[in-house]
Amino acid sequence: IAKPGKDSTQANSYRPISLTSCLCKTFERMINSRLVWTLESQNLLSPLQCGFRKRRSTVDHLIRLDSYVKKAFSRSEHAVTIFFDLEKAYDTTWKYGILKDLHKLGFRGRLPLFILNFLQDRTFQVRMGSTLSDTFQQEMGVPQGSVLSVTLFSIKINSIVETLSSNITGSLFVDDFSASCRSRNMPSIEKELQSCLDRLSTWAKTNGFKFSSSKTVCLHFCRKRGLHPDPTLFLDGCQIPVMPQYKFLGVIFDSKLNYIAHTKYLYKKCIPLLNLLRVLANTSWGSDRDTLLHVYRAIIRSKLDYGIQVYGNARKTYLRRLRTVQHSALRICLGAFPTSPVESLYTAANDPPLIHRQLHLSLKYMLRLRACPSNPAHPVVFSTEDENYYIQHNSIPPFHISYYPHYEAAGLPLKVVPNSLSPFPPWLLNHPHIDFHFHSYSKNHTSPFIFKILFLEYCTHFPHFDHIYTDGSKKEDIVAAASFHQFHSTTSRLPDGSSIYTAELKALLLALESIPSLTSTHFLIFSDSLSALQALSNSSYHPLLIRLQHLYHTLSLTYSIRFVWIPSHVGIPGNEIVDALAKNALSDPPSSDSSIASDYKPLAVIHSKFFWQYEWSACQANKLFSIQSTLQRPISYNLSRKDAVVYTRLRIGHTRLTHSFLLNQLPSPMCPICKTQLSIRHILSDCPKYHSERQLFFKTNDFQIIFTFPPSQILNYLHSIQLYSEI
Repeated sequence: IAKPGKDSTQANSYRPISLTSCLCKTFERMINSRLVWTLESQNLLSPLQCGFRKRRSTVDHLIRLDSYVKKAFSRSEHAVTIFFDLEKAYDTTWKYGILKDLHKLGFRGRLPLFILNFLQDRTFQVRMGSTLSDTFQQEMGVPQGSVLSVTLFSIKINSIVETLSSNITGSLFVDDFSASCRSRNMPSIEKELQSCLDRLSTWAKTNGFKFSSSKTVCLHFCRKRGLHPDPTLFLDGCQIPVMPQYKFLGVIFDSKLNYIAHTKYLYKKCIPLLNLLRVLANTSWGSDRDTLLHVYRAIIRSKLDYGIQVYGNARKTYLRRLRTVQHSALRICLGAFPTSPVESLYTAANDPPLIHRQLHLSLKYMLRLRACPSNPAHPVVFSTEDENYYIQHNSIPPFHISYYPHYEAAGLPLKVVPNSLSPFPPWLLNHPHIDFHFHSYSKNHTSPFIFKILFLEYCTHFPHFDHIYTDGSKKEDIVAAASFHQFHSTTSRLPDGSSIYTAELKALLLALESIPSLTSTHFLIFSDSLSALQALSNSSYHPLLIRLQHLYHTLSLTYSIRFVWIPSHVGIPGNEIVDALAKNALSDPPSSDSSIASDYKPLAVIHSKFFWQYEWSACQANKLFSIQSTLQRPISYNLSRKDAVVYTRLRIGHTRLTHSFLLNQLPSPMCPICKTQLSIRHILSDCPKYHSERQLFFKTNDFQIIFTFPPSQILNYLHSIQLYSEI
């Protein structure tokens, strides 16, 4: 398959892809899940490897590099980063080296034998047009397109981090590798990096890799004035070129770290996509507002979101062109008139400005990272460095200095349960028995009396089973869970701010923990949380679910346990008792347990929206503010594209009739009857010329009340006064 942007006439411009059957891919996933669990549970992969690993991403390394360089700037140091490129990394991976590394990691038995058979006896052909070449044996490499290949490649390249000394910081994302060093003295940087390059050259020869001399480049970060030499470094006898900028993991870093090149790159990438929106937003047959906003968020905002945690801290003047892209996209989606204020566009589309979007994504990232102490970005983001140091040196602070105060102000937890894997191999766990028998009956159409009869009938099928009931309760930010058995009941107050979903899982955990203290060996555990029971039957990385599945497996070796979903508040006695226990537990002392990080994602949204609302509240002179003073999700109306555009322009207050003079450099239009400036408020509520029509449609002159009427009624009013086509 041809590589994007490459010369199609050159053989090196093509990437070999291995197409295997669905059955083979399914089997590979089974093997891969077991291999990955062993690698992760025993910490066999380097902490620097963030490629294709759970709860890790490219943003980790982007923030690490950004913070590293800014720290060098604040100390008046040079920072030099070498970005390495492996020639045909997948195609030249040493098969025997993979097996050798697996043996070093302690793998024995069938899995290495399977991987040996998986890699050997592979052939390939080349097709030109409709002609196929002879079949050749593939002596090297892992098959691209295979599920297992990424994991096997990660194992083979894992030892590359051993070439880094303590004075060098590295980043590894699959085969994207970089090494950075900083100092006030350039010769010391050259000495450290050259020693690292020599070790890397030896490592590549030992492991069957080859670095590309043309694509391996160096970037010298420096803000010092005056002349200062660039580093002179050699890899395999070839001098590494020093570039003014380099695209690393999708973000363009430049020598001054001002991200001008990256914002220009994003701007050029998004402008053609605006034309796609324009086509879809045709006035006659175009898509509705919600569909256009979905398209905008998928193809344009997603590009602006990526890496905004680092490039978003650039100077506001550098980000101006990206705000222009956002404004243009929102105008197209809404059909707003060109003179519409940008604050109105944000509010009408419920799409925050980039600065608030950046705050939201940054807080969510920090919250996720808080539960991953093994992530290489964790010590960087949660560093305790003094922010005054950056203020005194008049330098742009790094990510953690900019957003950690917001993290605390948002009320996000400082003590969270770290993410972990199941302590027992997931493929050997006993799966719980979960009965959704009562879910087949609609609660809205089934009498509580019928549910009680069905419940009693169900219990007759399990006469020797004890009953345990679980429930969670939440009042504002206070959360509690309870478990009830006729001889044993347990309650627990969870950390404030926890979700009701976590409370339901905690209640199930309390039920399982109480089983060893009871005399029976057969149990029915009843819960009214459908989501908790459905999650229990599937694999998940929620800490409480992992504990639940492991505890169930341990107990199932001795006890017979079945989980049953029952509807809430239908008069089942045990369920009503446990509901009361959970509500009473809300008054217990607060728990000192760690919080579940995922429960606090809504706080990140609330915090960023608070600043957006504050800015919107300052726009009281805005025409839309008098109609909508609080930010909220826009209501969907069943209108044609043209009607939706007209109605949006009415709400914003900028139309062709009232504001086209700004584009044509003409005097503002005046009402011929009232001799006042023409406006939407004047047309809808003030002008006596349309009093009779206004009374017919609205029976009021209050501008705010008029916009509480259905949009079709307002549009019909415009038709009646013959101004619809002028909007």
